[in-house]
Amino acid sequence: MVSEDVRDLIGRRRTLEVLELLIEHERLNYSEIESAVDSSSDTISNALKLLCKHNLAERREQSPRNVQYRPTETGREFIIAIEAAEDVLRD
Repeated sequence: MVSEDVRDLIGRRRTLEVLELLIEHERLNYSEIESAVDSSSDTISNALKLLCKHNLAERREQSPRNVQYRPTETGREFIIAIEAAEDVLRD
């Protein structure tokens, strides 16, 4: 049975979009993510917190005004698994 954590990650608004963006760009500041994702700052913050909580993304604070996010290997594997599930649904 699929865990609540996985259901929350997949079902939460913009979470997968943010993770895909991080994978595409490798490393982004919060402001870059906010500019790229059409959503509220609360939604983006919540997505980033959830991704970091589950080790799908990593937060690096250079200074209070310079916070960078990058995907982890687990995050890359998670997206690959989601894409595989998507392929199954297309068949």
